[in-house]
Amino acid sequence: MSATILSARMRAHGNSRGGHAWGAPARPAAGEAGPRDVEELCRQFAPVCESAVDPLEICCALEFEGWSDKAVRDSYGIPDVFTLAEQMYLRMPRRPAEPDEPPDPWQVATVRPALHGLLYGLPTVCFPAAAGLLAEPGVVGLLVVVSLVSWAISQSLAYLGYLRLGQADPAVAARVLRAGLGAGLAGVLLALAVAGQVLPVRLPAVLFAAGLGAYMLGATVLIVLGAERLLLAAAAPGVLGAATFLLLGRPAELTEPAWAALAATPLLALALAAARATRATGSRSPGRGRHAGTRSGPEGRAGSGRGGGRLVTGTELRGALPSAGFGLVAAGLFAFPVAAGLPGYARAGVLVSLPLAMSMGAAEWILIWFRRRTQRLLRGTGDLLVFAARARLTLLAALLVYLAVTAALTAVAAAAAAGTRLADPGLEVLPQVAAYLAVGGAMFTALLLQAFGSRVVPVACCAVALAAETVCRGGGVTAQLVTCTGLLAGLAGYAALVLGSATRHAC
Repeated sequence: MSATILSARMRAHGNSRGGHAWGAPARPAAGEAGPRDVEELCRQFAPVCESAVDPLEICCALEFEGWSDKAVRDSYGIPDVFTLAEQMYLRMPRRPAEPDEPPDPWQVATVRPALHGLLYGLPTVCFPAAAGLLAEPGVVGLLVVVSLVSWAISQSLAYLGYLRLGQADPAVAARVLRAGLGAGLAGVLLALAVAGQVLPVRLPAVLFAAGLGAYMLGATVLIVLGAERLLLAAAAPGVLGAATFLLLGRPAELTEPAWAALAATPLLALALAAARATRATGSRSPGRGRHAGTRSGPEGRAGSGRGGGRLVTGTELRGALPSAGFGLVAAGLFAFPVAAGLPGYARAGVLVSLPLAMSMGAAEWILIWFRRRTQRLLRGTGDLLVFAARARLTLLAALLVYLAVTAALTAVAAAAAAGTRLADPGLEVLPQVAAYLAVGGAMFTALLLQAFGSRVVPVACCAVALAAETVCRGGGVTAQLVTCTGLLAGLAGYAALVLGSATRHAC
């Protein structure tokens, strides 16, 4: 019986009783069974009675079990089912049963974040192999340009791809990524063409920078599409070739094979990304029929209701701007010591580039752990102040774990660099390394905030920090360390304020 019918019957019944107030106990009719009999029925329907928020729920359960008005009158002397349900509701205390724990939406295999960390970190092995080329004048500026442009484009492209995947439209997501791959590559090449005219660099350096940008774009597409194995295959030639070249002491006869291996990686990344996206465009979105493309009318012509058949709308492009801005300022923070020529940046960069890149895999796992933990707190905590305190402690634990993992990876990289004589890690580089670690912690906190919908404040904080570093560059490493530590503290404080609110964790 529908809720509408039940409500109508209740109103009619209330009127027939001469205005008897709903919820007030009815007087027992002549011949009505004693309370013990009703209490026995209450015990039989205890789970329903204790969890009911309205007598109508008990009434529905009684009628479902076959209790009619006549059966109630014959058995209990009570006028009808509604009156019986009312009495049962008043007799039983409210002890709602705890709902079943919902499935964990943040379950993820441990291997995948670890694989992401490797994919982020392994390409950094290619830089020492190209040390001779990178020592030329103007190359540092060229690499800064390609980092800024490719990070900004990759972040915005990932945002648009995940936006489409979140709408359960993998085919359109693949089309967006494929189109973005071509547009992004054109943007990188245009920026390098302009930089090549301004900076005193040779063509091989421009090609190396173009390969770096191409790899980042291809890697973005493959990771968003979940094709990490293809990305690993693409990275293998360059990583293995560079590692072999370095371990053998950079022999001159292996220079050209090493360059060929380095060139193979970005070309493979682009080719595999384009092929994977093209293949994914043939997948059918959930809920679409076989003849979805034959629909007439504006919706069918526009393609899933998007005006003019465009892959992305102006609103979506504007929504990608914070992601592009974050990629730009994040690349700027990491590249600033290089661009400013701060003392010790070369050795510090060798020590922290690989650990920071690999720490992003750990950051992904820690972020998922944080979300899982706060979801449990949300379900198991009834006091908002208690939840806020525990959520902030969980945030602090997540940040400390990330910094500990990154510091441990840096120590391993320092030992490896000393053993292979790629760098001489001394105590004088500790401030520069500490500044890089602070930037890494700030990036982790910013990513955590973005995962909870706070996208503008992290970008603004990072932009202010980058501007402060630029203005105070005369202060050297000390100014950078103070600025980066302040950025980390500011983002962590804002995250503690925002993520202590239960509404941020409700979805």
